Amino acid sequence: MPVNRLKLLVFGAIGVLVVIVAALAVVFVTLRPPARPAAPGQVTVEVSDKACTPNAVSVAAGAPALSIKNTSTRAIEWEILDGAMVLAERENIAPGFTVVLTPRLEPGNYQMTCGLLSNPKGTLTVVAADGTTTALTARPELADLVAPTAEYRVYAIRTAAELTSATTAASAAVKAGDLPAARTAMAAASTAFAHLAPVIHLFQTDAGPLSEGPVSLSNLTRLLAGATSPTDIGGAAESAAQAASALGGSISTTTASPHEIVAGAGIVTASLAKAAAPDAAAQLAGVHKIVELFYPLTLRTDRSLAEKLDTDLAAAEATLANTPAGLAAPLHDLSADLTDLLSALGLNS
Repeated sequence: MPVNRLKLLVFGAIGVLVVIVAALAVVFVTLRPPARPAAPGQVTVEVSDKACTPNAVSVAAGAPALSIKNTSTRAIEWEILDGAMVLAERENIAPGFTVVLTPRLEPGNYQMTCGLLSNPKGTLTVVAADGTTTALTARPELADLVAPTAEYRVYAIRTAAELTSATTAASAAVKAGDLPAARTAMAAASTAFAHLAPVIHLFQTDAGPLSEGPVSLSNLTRLLAGATSPTDIGGAAESAAQAASALGGSISTTTASPHEIVAGAGIVTASLAKAAAPDAAAQLAGVHKIVELFYPLTLRTDRSLAEKLDTDLAAAEATLANTPAGLAAPLHDLSADLTDLLSALGLNS
């Protein structure tokens, strides 16, 4: 082979090798994790095989920049947790790589997962502008109030149906001369009526006869307790059943507003705090239902108020069950909570 041609082949091979090496260098640089400095205000957390460093991080509320660097030997997942709820996460962060998250965070105390689930969790404190970690109160939108309001309407309709059924059964038992059955049915009617106490003032025309006078459930209960025969009770019992049916019809065609429902619960507790009532337990059960239905929204809007409502309601129920004479104080606290709830949910206007 001529010498010149051999030289050309050698130089050509060298040229190809140079191109290959250069290409590999480009690929290596492209795939290598970027080594750029953290942006101003950015917090860096390194996640090793065993822990986060630092293990306790404090950031400002809003959308803080969190730079998560995987210094472990395996791909990791990093999360921000509020209890069992995942607020932000990034999966499959490869060894040596860094990712930046900017989650929107309200003031509060949270946890960070640090690689393996067996590793100890880190803490993330989100601080408000005033230096506190108390979550900002955010009034719910009108749409947020639809669900608890609709659920209470269903509850009221079902309870009114129980009232009608019980008064009808009491009337039938009186006509049949079965006073024990009449007493049992009237007790059930009184309980159902008391459950509706927070909204009963909205239906005074139909509810009035059941509240006061000869047809009232309390008067019929008293008459049945001392009666030995159904004489003179039959007409009143039948009238009570008719009034209950009319009340049920009105409730089924009416939707109380969120303000009327919550304010009604406050009215009941304030009234019971001033004067004890024979059906106090049933009335308080009606209030409990309202607190229960609005609790998830209350918790989201004002966690401390939600917790206080829960505590004060439990205290009132426990006092009623054990030492009814001391009921005024816990009911006063509960009534104040319900007034605060109107403000927290934006229902004062």
